[in-house]
Amino acid sequence: MNVAIISVTRKGAELGIKVSELLRKTGHETDMYSVPEIAGKIPGVVPLETSLSSALADIFSSYKGLVMIMSMGIVVRTLAQYIKDKRSDPAVVSLDEGGNFVISVLSGHVGGANDLARLLAAGLETQAVITTATDVNGVPAVDVLARDLNLRPHSSEAVKKVNAALARGERVYLYTHYNLPLPESDYLAIRPWDSLEEKVSGWRVLITGMDSIKAGPRDLLLRPRNIAVGVGCRRGAAWGDILAEIKKSLYSTGRSLQCVKSIATIVNKTSEEGLIIASRELGVPLRGFEPAEINSAVEDHGLSRSEFVLLKMGVGGVCEPAAMLACRNGRLLAPKIKNSGVTVALAEEESGWWD
Repeated sequence: MNVAIISVTRKGAELGIKVSELLRKTGHETDMYSVPEIAGKIPGVVPLETSLSSALADIFSSYKGLVMIMSMGIVVRTLAQYIKDKRSDPAVVSLDEGGNFVISVLSGHVGGANDLARLLAAGLETQAVITTATDVNGVPAVDVLARDLNLRPHSSEAVKKVNAALARGERVYLYTHYNLPLPESDYLAIRPWDSLEEKVSGWRVLITGMDSIKAGPRDLLLRPRNIAVGVGCRRGAAWGDILAEIKKSLYSTGRSLQCVKSIATIVNKTSEEGLIIASRELGVPLRGFEPAEINSAVEDHGLSRSEFVLLKMGVGGVCEPAAMLACRNGRLLAPKIKNSGVTVALAEEESGWWD
């Protein structure tokens, strides 16, 4: 996580140095900011060129985490205008300059502010202040489960209701198509998928990639992001054609579009505008693999070879090996389908996609 550490006093900046060292030791990237009169006296601290409120406009949107060493009142007043959605807002913690308390302020679950507060409190030997109901009551939060296992919730309103049920001490029933590292507890009952038709009184969490499964009034759907889409295309292929072929391939396997985690291709195709726009439309990264990697995947997985593609591009194929390369523990879910100058293949991970 890239974290901005912001202070407004010298004492706060000195504490910020300790915070920065602690975060860097645990794999985070940090930048430190303070007012000019403080920044000029402490190496490595970037001066805030404008007022705190104005400077936070850029900082808020540029970092995954903010550690604000100042009163929580200042934090709330300066950030209020920038807060949008807990799924996109950065994790924000407030730390008093005496280092007595680390308070999780914003995006506690999905954004990771609760985890960040606990990490800093342990490292600084101080007290973390967590106020989210599930944490206070020692029960799991379903949005944290989704984040940790790379599951896409549908819908956010159902997430709130399931978390509220957990906070009230109600038991939630989880049905999954996959073998997930989820221990059963007093609050979370893990059920095999084939027992989905049983009658239960509480909320159900359904973890499946099957598009035919629809959420009932007391269901939360969690879609695994475990499908890599391999794409080969002619030069100048339109993004609409690419997206249409991806959707057609997913439909043929009964998988949800929400399960797509990346588009993969040969590296010299990553500059194709159609692929760039299609990946942007799906909100997933576009990954490119070198010809040597592509050819190795063809051999390793016994994939079909195209003499035409080999003659033209120096590789035995594109979409199938690219899909397999983008899935570490994947299987070929849908072999190459060709239409409109676009070839598409799907690879699916059945476990471990969250690592």
